[in-house]
Amino acid sequence: MRPPRISIQNGLYHIVTRCNNKEFHFANNEDFEEYLAILDKARSKHGIKIHAYCLTANHTHLMISTPRNNISQAMHYINGQYARNYNRRHGRVGHFWGQRFHSTVIESETQFLNCLHYIELNMVRCGVVRNPSEWIWSSYNQHASGKGIFVVDFHEMYIKLGNTAKKRERKYVQMMKDRIKEKGLLKKQPQISDGLIYGPKDFVENILSQYDSCNYYRKSKQFKISGDVYCIKKMKQSAKSYDVVLE
Repeated sequence: MRPPRISIQNGLYHIVTRCNNKEFHFANNEDFEEYLAILDKARSKHGIKIHAYCLTANHTHLMISTPRNNISQAMHYINGQYARNYNRRHGRVGHFWGQRFHSTVIESETQFLNCLHYIELNMVRCGVVRNPSEWIWSSYNQHASGKGIFVVDFHEMYIKLGNTAKKRERKYVQMMKDRIKEKGLLKKQPQISDGLIYGPKDFVENILSQYDSCNYYRKSKQFKISGDVYCIKKMKQSAKSYDVVLE
C-alpha cells in the first residue's frame, strides 16, 4: 500500500508527471500551449502559485506552492483536464499519463534556487539544447529576460536576487552559466527528482512528525545529501542512486 501523499499548507513542491509508458505524446506547439492554458486555469481555480516549469515530449516538471494545502486537487485538475482535452483533439482513447504524479516537498529558503536550476536545465541535461534559453517550453526565459511565453509567479527567493527586474535577470543568467560549468551539475539529482522531502534536517523531521501515524513515514530513513541537507526517498527507490551517507 502506498503511503499518503505529503500535503502541507504553503508547501513548495517539485512535481513530475510522465506520459503513459513514457510515450512521446507532446508532439506539436498546440499540445504544449494547451497544457500551459490549463495550468493557468488551475492557478485561478485552486489558488496555487506556479514558480517554474519545463514541458518535454513525454513528461512535465512543475514547481508549485500551495497556500491552500491542495496539491492533489490541483494536480488532479491539471492532469485530468489535459488528458481529456488531448484525447479529444487527437481522436485517441486510453490513458495519457502513466503512474500518479510524483511530488517532492522542497525547503524554500535553502533549496529553491537549486530546484529551479534543476528544472530549467532539464533539456540541457538531456542534450536536446545547449542553452536553456533555446527551449521555449520552460520558465527559464521568464526568469532570465522577463520574456517567457507563460507568466510565472516569481518566488521570493528569486526576487531577492536584485532590487530591479533587470538586476535579477542579469544575476540569474550568470548564476545559470556558473551552474552549467560546475562539475556534475547536469547529472540527475535523485533527491529532487525522486525524493519525498528535501531540505535541512529540522525541516525534514518537522514534516515527518506530522505523519507519525503512518508506519512508512515513521520508519523512513534520512539520507544525508551535504552539510545539513537531507532527503527522504520514495518507496522502492534504490539507496544506491543517492550520493549520500545513510544516517
